[in-house]
Amino acid sequence: MTPILTLLQNLRYADPLNSWLGWVGWLVLLGVMAAALMRWRGMQKRGRPRGILFILFLLLVPLTNLFLGVQFSSGAALPEPGIPSGPYSPVLMVFSALPWMLAGGFLGPLDAAMLGLLTGLVRCFWDTHNLFTILVPAILAILFSLAARQNFRTRFYQVMRQPFLIGLGLVPVYALFYIVSALFSVSGALAARLDFAFTNVWPAVLATGGEILVAGLFTQVIAMALPRAWGQQQPLQPSPAERSLQARFLITGGGFIVILLISVILGDWLVAGNAARRMIRDRLASTAQAASETVPFFLETGQNLATQLAIEPGLLVGSGNSLSALLGNQMRSVPYFDQLFVLDVQGKLVAAYPLDEAASFSLDPQEYIGISLATQGVDTQVYTIPPFPGETTARLSFLSAVKDAGGHVRRILLGRSLLADNPLTQPLINSLRGMKSLGGTGKLLDDQGQVIYSPNPDELMSVYAGERGAMAQFYDIPAPGGTRNLVYYQPVAGRSWAVVLTVPAEQSQQLALDIAAPLTLLVLLLAGVALVSLRLGIRSVTASLQSLATEAGRIAQGQFDRPLEVEGVDEVGQLRSAFEQMRVSLHTGLEELNQLLLVSQGVASTLE
Repeated sequence: MTPILTLLQNLRYADPLNSWLGWVGWLVLLGVMAAALMRWRGMQKRGRPRGILFILFLLLVPLTNLFLGVQFSSGAALPEPGIPSGPYSPVLMVFSALPWMLAGGFLGPLDAAMLGLLTGLVRCFWDTHNLFTILVPAILAILFSLAARQNFRTRFYQVMRQPFLIGLGLVPVYALFYIVSALFSVSGALAARLDFAFTNVWPAVLATGGEILVAGLFTQVIAMALPRAWGQQQPLQPSPAERSLQARFLITGGGFIVILLISVILGDWLVAGNAARRMIRDRLASTAQAASETVPFFLETGQNLATQLAIEPGLLVGSGNSLSALLGNQMRSVPYFDQLFVLDVQGKLVAAYPLDEAASFSLDPQEYIGISLATQGVDTQVYTIPPFPGETTARLSFLSAVKDAGGHVRRILLGRSLLADNPLTQPLINSLRGMKSLGGTGKLLDDQGQVIYSPNPDELMSVYAGERGAMAQFYDIPAPGGTRNLVYYQPVAGRSWAVVLTVPAEQSQQLALDIAAPLTLLVLLLAGVALVSLRLGIRSVTASLQSLATEAGRIAQGQFDRPLEVEGVDEVGQLRSAFEQMRVSLHTGLEELNQLLLVSQGVASTLE
């Protein structure tokens, strides 16, 4: 974390959205915000004090958003795909959310949204440079104001009027809005956008969530100190669950379904992601293992051939064309080396094949070291040397000491082989080239960690910068285009060489998307069907209860002549049947009372 005194030293600009889809998402969020303000405009405070407070909070916006902050490390976050820049390091401005939170509680959703828009505008130009930053604080401000100024009387809604608790609830809401805005604001394939969103959401939530919680704590103290001015000072009302049995069941049952839905979808994506990553790893492991098994045989064959050639008697006494012809016969009999040289102990050329290589012959610094070691008793050595101009792979240089009968080193045999043309390395090269089908690359490293084969010739003889070790490894590394690569490192058994396979992480993400998307759609469909079924089932019960309430009203008014239809034998049907029996009994009893009254009236008239 790095303390920041002010953001004014940052460049002031806003990046335009790079696609029509981004503008559509931005306008949809703006429309949602406008619809929410229209729907709950009655919660807005009126009167003169409102204007004074609004101006005060308005003056606080630039002060709280441009001064006193902390910058967090981006961690494993990725830069935006296709943008040649580093990942964004989120900034926590300590009192950034305080103005719109105060306005949300004291004034209402409209003023809170206006201050949220201004907050987002300031942070967009001096910090994130993302246009979605303008809207997200305004939407959070509306939600905060609605929660703080609602006046429902149940315990749950009373608790949710507390500013700090509202802030806790807004943190996961912000995470959701951040993921949605990231999907719309960045370019690239859907898998790359998801990867960018998920790797950046935690640093962003840490920064913005900290702002919300700090402001929520300060606002909580202010709300407790000024309870008469905070919130909407109106008589408490029944909550939606109290006013409607259908709403009560939908809130409880629907909430459970939504929680279950989110849990299943998250679990689905986690399982699919792990499965996709495991499948990619297994495929890379099998390819790397097969490729690495070729290396020891290739090196041992070269060393054995060099040793067998070095014991040829003609190498000690021959010279000139005759020795070159001998080297040519050996090369043609075993097509392993493409260059053979005989040197004296000082490294001077004695004979060469092909003959035209003698004119341009020169020793690599590694070969000079090998000659010195050969004269000191090292019989066979292997070195990697840079390719010649126009060649796409490194060369291998095999040195073998040529000794006389007394065991003294008289000459040195030098054999060179181009990695791409050697018949024993063709399975290895083909395996590495096969990574192109996955959009990846395959590399071969020598014992010094130098890249001796790569699809990119510019990487040849450069030192591999990734992780190395004696055990196979599977890890992630950043890619130049703002994405990630999956790397499988496979050391060669018995050698210090290694095979490195790299594929874009997008392959794993796309595979996870292909696995999880159908199940996610199915879960969403089933959740929709469950909600509709729940609503229809509850609606049938509430409709029956409403009709019974209507009949009870008629009975209370003395209307007994309308029979009640009895349908079904369930609890609702039994209740309707009981109502009908009550209506019939009351109707019969009233008729008997009427008859008794008539008889009484007749008797009374007779007595007169």
